[in-house]
Amino acid sequence: MTITLADVLTPLSSEQYKESMYNVLAAVGTNTTTWKPGAVVRTLIAALAIFFAALHSLIAKVARGGFLETAFGSWLTLCARYVFGVEREVATFAAGEVTLTNTGGGVYELEVGDLIVSNPDTGKTYRNTSAFTLAALGTVTVPIAAIEAGAASTAVPGAITVLETTLDGVTCTNAAALVGLDEEGDSVLKARCSAKLGALSPNGPWDAYAYVAKNATRSDGTRIGVTRVRVFPDGYGNVYVVAATATGAVSGTEDDPTTDLGAVASAIQRLSTPLCITAIVGSAGSASIALTYGVWMYNTSGRSNAEVEAAISTALATHLSTQPIGGNVIGAAAGKVFLSDLIGVIKAVFPGEIFRVVITVPAADPELAPEAVPTLGTVTANIIQVNPPVGH
Repeated sequence: MTITLADVLTPLSSEQYKESMYNVLAAVGTNTTTWKPGAVVRTLIAALAIFFAALHSLIAKVARGGFLETAFGSWLTLCARYVFGVEREVATFAAGEVTLTNTGGGVYELEVGDLIVSNPDTGKTYRNTSAFTLAALGTVTVPIAAIEAGAASTAVPGAITVLETTLDGVTCTNAAALVGLDEEGDSVLKARCSAKLGALSPNGPWDAYAYVAKNATRSDGTRIGVTRVRVFPDGYGNVYVVAATATGAVSGTEDDPTTDLGAVASAIQRLSTPLCITAIVGSAGSASIALTYGVWMYNTSGRSNAEVEAAISTALATHLSTQPIGGNVIGAAAGKVFLSDLIGVIKAVFPGEIFRVVITVPAADPELAPEAVPTLGTVTANIIQVNPPVGH
């Protein structure tokens, strides 16, 4: 009997084990038809079948966890760690800046964590990550981070407008988006593990640059958070490596290793650039995409139009944060963000409820410069909720 990998990876159910045991007993001449339901021997067989099914399920998971292509979940995390030396990225806290404007005469001095602001559309809250002083009739830009990790805390520009901390006469807003990421998905982790194989080559394949950039760390050991890399060889011994984070640009300068971009450049020069090749490392630029859309949906969700719009904006910002540098390229055409893709993202926010999406701005698929990543600009939404058809 030949046992295939699929046999090992597919656990048998307790019913299959029970049937197999009865077949074995019948094959050796045992008459099982006289055993009444509830008999001790039937109960023992049922218990053994449950035990063997659970054991087989564990064996199948262990077997799957030994192969990058078949591992998933926590088993993939172990495979990535112990086979490829790659750690799964944990969920990140959306971080950015909020601008406080004081229209009164009060002077406010706040320590780290004293300021709490929120996005009224999503209910997500954020705290300041450094101390600051806001003078009377003054303005100050304060770094903030989400209290809750994950993509749900993503905020589009201008969305954070509520001060949970009482500061009389003070208003707040965020000029740029804050993007949080969920825990790294299985497919992304598998891609990073595969890319590491390129980093082991002395010939400097493109995967090597991507792997090193995505895993570059600061001097304190924290990961910089590069999520996207694009490589442009010029055919004359120069390689241009463009990196981007989930929010867009990588801060700093290439020749200063104390900055994020400098740390990425230093890692690339040390770990992936072969002899006789000059690697030039730069940060991607941002291409803001203003969006005007209409949504028709059934009013079965119980959500207000503002809540629907906020959920869609969060989904769009998260989706754009994963798009490749330079957009999606087909043939020799310029890279684009396809509107059909954005329509799919919008529909997926409330599947089964949103039944029509129309994007009027932009009128055509936006093109991106080769070194740009898309970000969500001003969003104008028209949410139309209707009663479902009778019998829906």
